Amino acid sequence: METNTLEQDVELIRRCQAGDDSAFNVLYSRYRLQLYSYLNKLLPNDKSHIDDFFQQTWIKAFNNFGRYNDQQRFLAWICRIAHNQVMDFFRRQKGTVMVELDDHLPGGFDTADKEIDRSILENAVEEAVQTLSKEQKQVLEMRREGKSFKEIAAIQGTSLNTVLGRMHYAVEKLKGFLMNYK
Repeated sequence: METNTLEQDVELIRRCQAGDDSAFNVLYSRYRLQLYSYLNKLLPNDKSHIDDFFQQTWIKAFNNFGRYNDQQRFLAWICRIAHNQVMDFFRRQKGTVMVELDDHLPGGFDTADKEIDRSILENAVEEAVQTLSKEQKQVLEMRREGKSFKEIAAIQGTSLNTVLGRMHYAVEKLKGFLMNYK
């Protein structure tokens, strides 16, 4: 990374600390793909967790810009946050046995059974979505439509951090609601 980019990142972080959401958007745009790629390497074939950790990492970074050391690269700093969150997650899961099932197991579901299961899951998700607050539902729906967090913040007339927080809490609430799905 060039010194110029490091200096630009430090300035962007200072602006974020001062409440400039556009500076956060620049950092996000600059490093989102690299962070997502890093999480994919840590958690191969685990898209649901990758998406959660990706979002949680950005929220944590946003809330902790005051701890950023100007001498380090932003990408290394945010990847360390992601790494720590993944490790904390697995420490909390200690004792849990993780098993990956292959789609080609003998005696697996036939197509009709899969469609029924998918329908039940879709209904459970929709029921879970109904438990969200109005603002959380709006964020979730707009993300489903492909809108960026910045666009959602503008539409809702709130800060980017608030929108990220709403999405985080919506995901957590949905996960909790769907834990009993079978």
